[in-house]
Amino acid sequence: MIALLIALIAFVVSGLGLTHWLRHTLSTRATEAPKSRDADLLASLHWREFARLVLKAMHARGLDPVIEDGMPADGIPTNGNDILLQRNGERVLLSCKYGTASVVGAQPLLGLSKAATLRGASRVIVVTPGRFDEEAVRLAHEQDIELIDGETLWPEVRPYVPHQPEQPPAAPVSSSGALPGPLLAWGGAALIGGLVWMLAQAALPVSTPEDGMPPPPPRVRTVAPTPAPTATTEAIPTDPAVLEQRRREAANSISTLFGVDRALWSSQSTLLVYLSSEEADPINELCPLLERYPELAASRIQLQPPAGSKKPVRFKQCRTF
Repeated sequence: MIALLIALIAFVVSGLGLTHWLRHTLSTRATEAPKSRDADLLASLHWREFARLVLKAMHARGLDPVIEDGMPADGIPTNGNDILLQRNGERVLLSCKYGTASVVGAQPLLGLSKAATLRGASRVIVVTPGRFDEEAVRLAHEQDIELIDGETLWPEVRPYVPHQPEQPPAAPVSSSGALPGPLLAWGGAALIGGLVWMLAQAALPVSTPEDGMPPPPPRVRTVAPTPAPTATTEAIPTDPAVLEQRRREAANSISTLFGVDRALWSSQSTLLVYLSSEEADPINELCPLLERYPELAASRIQLQPPAGSKKPVRFKQCRTF
């Protein structure tokens, strides 16, 4: 009887808790989805398309590219180098750090001020469709570098985006009790209640008096202590959505490396890295970004040379386990 009461309490408490958590999670995702739409649109563009949008935004500021010998007419270098702009005699060095929802750190900013001085520029502007971390913001403040992230950039480039897909309407939320969310919550609560009932049955003493005699005292069971683990490792998430997010983060970070045009997963275990020049070999900078995620450390890396290159495709692997 006591075990059944404990199980009933566990069922009700866990059911209410899971229902509240599911509603809060779904509401949060519905709120955050429109915020990421603009950044996703920018990140879906090819590097040169993104650079063209940025140059149009710079033109609205009065800054135009300096066309040097051997450069295309649009002012965007084919090797992915930084772009030199000018306005009324003032020169500005523009650096585009491209990657899907990328997080740009301080490393890509190092040396930009010196490069600007060598090219006769007095200021540096760094643009990304993603965002900058705290260390990058601190370094930019020290070196007087202007940072433009995706959220800040979108209002400037929005007039030049040719196709802006409309946000699909949110699915209506029914007030009936047959929603998958509550059903899953109370189904999970039923499993928890059943497990608690079995554990309580095993732990509580059984009182069965015979012939009017008091029940015997419960036997004390000794349980050998579980040996402490000798080492700890980072747990790999089991949620498919979390795993996919980690895969995207790894590809986004690698897309910001010098010499990398873009990076994407061609399969569950193969990362396809498009190089922006034949001489680029980003493997030393690429592996630490990939090894931050244990489940991705042994992935196969396909280094794809630029279009028209006669160099063969190369395959690398950061770890072999």
